[in-house]
Amino acid sequence: MNGRNNRPNPGRQQNQENPVQEVLQAVDKFLNPTEDPKGELLISSAEKLGSFLARVAKMTTSQIRNLYTEAKSINYKDSDGPYRVNLLRAKFAYIAGRYSQVRDLQKIADKALARIDSYEKFKRFIDFFEAVVAYHRAYGGKE
Repeated sequence: MNGRNNRPNPGRQQNQENPVQEVLQAVDKFLNPTEDPKGELLISSAEKLGSFLARVAKMTTSQIRNLYTEAKSINYKDSDGPYRVNLLRAKFAYIAGRYSQVRDLQKIADKALARIDSYEKFKRFIDFFEAVVAYHRAYGGKE
């Protein structure tokens, strides 16, 4: 009778707005071409994350593009490709430490980058990241 049951659950509302946990759970599947052959989970996860980063986290276009450019510059097939992928994890952490808007993307990227053990998985990560950038822009990501 104190009115507590009539209040909206703020945690529940926040989870609906923040897809980070859902995308984190999907990482292993969308990185694997056998489990997500058409890339449907990859694209839906990228859309959810891109929209969230633009609308809620307010991540800037330059922040996301700089990280994407860094990731795209890696040639996984080079002898130092896997090493550079691991270094990218540290770069994401550094940027997330400087800019709180990047933290959610960093969590997802860190998990994905830690699981990359083949060129195919790296390519899927780059495709995912490219789609996140595209959806970020489509959902109003600003400078």
